[in-house]
Amino acid sequence: MLNAQSDNTEEYRDVKREKLYRRISFWLSFILATGVVAWYVSSHPPDSPEVQKMRIYFKENIMAVTKFLALPREEKIAFAAKKKHPFYQQYLRASEVEKEKIKALVHISADYTPFQYWFNIIFLWTIFFTTFWFLGLMVEGAIILVRQSNAKKK
Repeated sequence: MLNAQSDNTEEYRDVKREKLYRRISFWLSFILATGVVAWYVSSHPPDSPEVQKMRIYFKENIMAVTKFLALPREEKIAFAAKKKHPFYQQYLRASEVEKEKIKALVHISADYTPFQYWFNIIFLWTIFFTTFWFLGLMVEGAIILVRQSNAKKK
């Protein structure tokens, strides 16, 4: 009778301990994911309004812009003279490094939406949270298995 009662108390403690581990795993995952995403947002801020405006222009006029970028230099000058948008004149005056950056921006702006950054941040947080939580649950499972095997040895 006494042995059964001590087993019951031990089981109760184990269940309580497992619940505590689950809570710690959940909240630690939540805090770590939030911290990593906060670090990412601070080191990779959203685009400025000017860049957003330019990316929207690229998206809306992707055919004309890519055609312009593919032209030889002399034809680019003639093409820019026909167009009223300031992008074309600024592109002609830009340095080679800036032109490469603009080409990359055009390439990634084909399907751009203004809220894409925040959607990606939420998705990034979800990925980190589930990863940290999964790893925490795996560690918790390993701890439980080790404790059970030690209890069986006793």
